[in-house]
Amino acid sequence: MQRQLIAVLVAFTPVAAPAQPPGDEMVLVQTGQDRYYMSRHEVTVEQMKAFDPDYHPAYTYFDDARMPATAITFTQAKAYCEAQGKRLPTSEEWVGACAGLEGTAYAYGNNYDPNHARVGRKNWTDGPKAVMNYEKNRAGLYDMSGNVWEWVDDGGSEGRMQKVYGGSWTDGPRLTRCGSARRAKIDLKSLNYGFRCARSLTEADRARLARAEAEAQRTIQARVRREAARRKAAIEAAEAARKAKIDAKAKTAREAELAEEQARAAEAARRAEAFAGKVEGMVKIETSAFKTFYIDPHEVSVAAYRAFDPTYNPDEFSNGLRMPATGITHEQAQEYCGSLGKRLPTSEEWVAACLGDTGNIYSYGKRYDPTRARTGQAWYAGAEEVARGEPNVYGVKDMVGNVWEWVDGWYGNNRELRAIYGGSWLDDEKRAKCTGAGWAEPDDRRSDVGFRCVVGAE
Repeated sequence: MQRQLIAVLVAFTPVAAPAQPPGDEMVLVQTGQDRYYMSRHEVTVEQMKAFDPDYHPAYTYFDDARMPATAITFTQAKAYCEAQGKRLPTSEEWVGACAGLEGTAYAYGNNYDPNHARVGRKNWTDGPKAVMNYEKNRAGLYDMSGNVWEWVDDGGSEGRMQKVYGGSWTDGPRLTRCGSARRAKIDLKSLNYGFRCARSLTEADRARLARAEAEAQRTIQARVRREAARRKAAIEAAEAARKAKIDAKAKTAREAELAEEQARAAEAARRAEAFAGKVEGMVKIETSAFKTFYIDPHEVSVAAYRAFDPTYNPDEFSNGLRMPATGITHEQAQEYCGSLGKRLPTSEEWVAACLGDTGNIYSYGKRYDPTRARTGQAWYAGAEEVARGEPNVYGVKDMVGNVWEWVDGWYGNNRELRAIYGGSWLDDEKRAKCTGAGWAEPDDRRSDVGFRCVVGAE
């Protein structure tokens, strides 16, 4: 079999592709001192057809909007990127984005693994996968190893030759390494050649990144100040308790006994009042499997989170005070709940509150119905305001759909990924359900992830 894989007509049954990926967002890549933007995935058939309506892949199976555009010459790839105000990456940029700061052999690590990329297929007719089908690398880029070879532009084009990198679905451990390249004529249309675009940083980019870095530093400093204040308050409270104890010993036995009784009564009243204040407006959950607890009736809103952190600026999908607060890390969600004397729910608590005492897998019922929750929408539709969804049997809203919700639990056994539940506006019946667990890295700030708080019973 020729390694160039020029289009060959072979009839076979196509394989179903995954859901439509979002647009070609650019990812900021840093390799040493060099920073630039690169497309998060290979240019797709849909994107290429939008640029050139006469474009068609060389083989019918690959003519799918979500597939990488193949049989693309270097000249076509360069023209596409330039039309978008971008360019093809250089060899140095491509290899750096693939291997990352760690310098891994493959985009997914140092050991060859056909389970982590579209590689090692014995039949060329197996074809590539739709973009973003495998896990992204540490730079946030998909399919850097395998799937299709990708053109780069090192300038010059002496002898009308340029390079492609990354290997394709039929290649093995040698050719799918980050540093493996192949020289090809710039007018070659090969069935397994595709591309992605890059862009150099502008002055506006540098200014924006500098502002973001400064804001991150201010956030860290604010967190340090809060911790210092907390420690000071704890020391002062401990000193006050010590003095009170010394004073109490100076009193007579009866006076001490009366004071102790009064203190116990006052503390009980304070705790009862404080607990009533904490759970005011929350929904009481009682199940046979778990202890009684209280949960927020809806997701935390932008207005509520901004009252906790005035520097918080929601993204475009939560642009409104009644919208769910998103772009919040797991730690920030914990801090918000802790500031109210609450906490994030455990995975078990969240599922119990969602299922209800009737075990409705979609909170609103046993059958999936996108008219009863914010689910099954296009990615750009976004979430809706909190408390708009249909309540479940407990009266809790938006447990399914709208946005995923952080819980105080881990996804898997390696304790590196945090669990999220409930699905979002762009998920369907397979994910937007009470038992539909997903995952996110603890520091992720996702537009489709929010949270709500719980309080345990006294």
